[in-house]
Amino acid sequence: MKPPQSNPEDETTAAKPMSSGVPPHHGEDLLEVGSSRLSIQPIAGGQSPPLLELHLAGELDIDTSASLREYLAGLAARSSSGLLVLNLSGITFCDSASLYTLLGIRQALSVAGIEVQVAELSAATRAAAERAGPPVLRKVLGTPGPIPPDRRRFS
Repeated sequence: MKPPQSNPEDETTAAKPMSSGVPPHHGEDLLEVGSSRLSIQPIAGGQSPPLLELHLAGELDIDTSASLREYLAGLAARSSSGLLVLNLSGITFCDSASLYTLLGIRQALSVAGIEVQVAELSAATRAAAERAGPPVLRKVLGTPGPIPPDRRRFS
């Protein structure tokens, strides 16, 4: 399935390079999505097998979740397998719809051969998950923590 095409005039769905004082890692661009309320910073793992970590910062809500889904659909279309780590430590707001979006992302990318793990939670993300209940916390976010070296891969 092809990722949805974005309308270049719709700022809420377009992911675009962000010019800020934060230097991108490993030559990757810092992206902002959802009218600049969510930024995605790809950090290439460089290990063998490779890993890709995305550091998310800002608001994760029903509007910015759509942009995140679109971005990850494009990523999945260019990848055959691997480990994608979502670092949520920079999320300042998270609603319950976003938690279910993360669950859908995890399930969809799993079908594409990409494992999704959460490395860190912000206080806002943890609070939203706790309000949703323990089953949601386990299903959507899994057990946050460091990624074991033998699980680091992305191709």
